[in-house]
Amino acid sequence: MKIEHLKNNIVILALLAIISSCDFSNNTAQISGNESPWENDSAWYHSNTPQSDDKIDLFYIVSTNIFSAKDENGNVAYQSHLTESDRKAFDAEFRYVEKHFSQSDFNYFAPYYHQFTFEAINLEPEKYQEVYTSVSDEVCNAFDYYMEYQNNGRRFALVGFSQGGMLVLDLLKHMTDEQYNCMVAAYAIGYRITEEDCKNNHIRPASDETETGVTISFNSALSTDGLWPLVAEGAVTCINPVNWKTDSTPATFNYEGEEHTVCIDKQTNMLIVKTNRPDYYHNWTNNPAFKNAKVPLDCLHHWDLLFYSDFIHDNIKKRAGI
Repeated sequence: MKIEHLKNNIVILALLAIISSCDFSNNTAQISGNESPWENDSAWYHSNTPQSDDKIDLFYIVSTNIFSAKDENGNVAYQSHLTESDRKAFDAEFRYVEKHFSQSDFNYFAPYYHQFTFEAINLEPEKYQEVYTSVSDEVCNAFDYYMEYQNNGRRFALVGFSQGGMLVLDLLKHMTDEQYNCMVAAYAIGYRITEEDCKNNHIRPASDETETGVTISFNSALSTDGLWPLVAEGAVTCINPVNWKTDSTPATFNYEGEEHTVCIDKQTNMLIVKTNRPDYYHNWTNNPAFKNAKVPLDCLHHWDLLFYSDFIHDNIKKRAGI
């Protein structure tokens, strides 16, 4: 394996990162009294990008980086406690996104939130919904704080990967028309848009590379056998982030020195990636954690962030007219 490929570990598939140590003394985002937790500087990633009102903002929601958690009694918990190790896992993805998506062109904001863990995926629906509602409410509160106290009237792009992509759709449904009118575009990376989602006035699937106020959605696989129901089933739209077309026109891109071809399968609304090294990708998905989560061998969910990050950076600029 090439040394430079170790960069992939910073986003180890949105649902497979780091087993937390669960040191509850580091739960810095929990603040007593009436103070908003989002007033605390430690509730936000510390961006290295200088802020300016001449730039637009990028509000990023991190993917699932916490495999499991325990409560104070040693029982399984289904939300991150934002321990020191949890935050380090978040930071790795935050830094990747800042380097490849922001590239110093945007003001970068990213909240530390008590995301659901990988183990929560296998909960009974009612319990999972209870956990997810708690996560969604927290992220909506973070976004409202950002809009009131940090945004300063600037336009913004909303971006999230995997669990973050799920939450992007929640934020679109939550935000006011005034907030929505400031949005350049929303990027739900590695997550589907359903027919039900499209009933919301703030969720308009993108159909080209220049529209504003639209939502970009896609999931990648080596074949249609790679459809992972959790993130891709029921998709009614897909856009190719290389050529920004919604039909099956293929496009080529380079990843780690290898040329790949990607096109949309119109039956599943998924991106199908053709490569000369499918075994390389199978080596990543053929492990117990993925098998337990029923992730198909041909699924490329892990690479939805890695393949297309530079394309998305350029597209944010194009949609913003900068």
